[in-house]
Amino acid sequence: MKAGLTFLAALAAVSSGPGLARDVTVEVDARAQPWDEDAFEGMSFGKGDGEAPVQIMGFEDLAGANVAIFPVSGGVTLVEGAEVGPEGIVGDAADDLRVKKRVYPSLYTPKILYPVYRHALMAVFTDEDGRPVGRPFPVGTGVRVGVPDEARGLSLGFNDITFKDNAGTLQVVVQIPD
Repeated sequence: MKAGLTFLAALAAVSSGPGLARDVTVEVDARAQPWDEDAFEGMSFGKGDGEAPVQIMGFEDLAGANVAIFPVSGGVTLVEGAEVGPEGIVGDAADDLRVKKRVYPSLYTPKILYPVYRHALMAVFTDEDGRPVGRPFPVGTGVRVGVPDEARGLSLGFNDITFKDNAGTLQVVVQIPD
């Protein structure tokens, strides 16, 4: 994955005041890989035909704070011509499945989070250079997670092997505490 393809989502604060969260809304392309493989040595997956993940920066000084990540209700992408929600193709668990010596990104998630369905929305916290901080996890229809130490960003994409035949975007809201 070329680093030049990675884009940073602009942080848009929609709430104000102490103790409140700011909502950051991004569009995740159905062809987006969940992380930049160049930054994640030893965590390769798929055919390498995906687009850059969505990167949201601005997690400095948030270690231990809870971040909510959830797709906008009713959002779908197209995979092999069929509409797929953020939880992926329900019933089609990818988990640690290997297809022609290729693996799904879900291979690197904690097994306690299985099943992770094919084309499920996934996330992973990153440092300032885009390297992983912690392990990737499925977002599905929504999740609230603690920000690990050293996290500076969040990377979003899909659990897939072949990305080029996917279409559409999924709108995702990330609530970041102020």
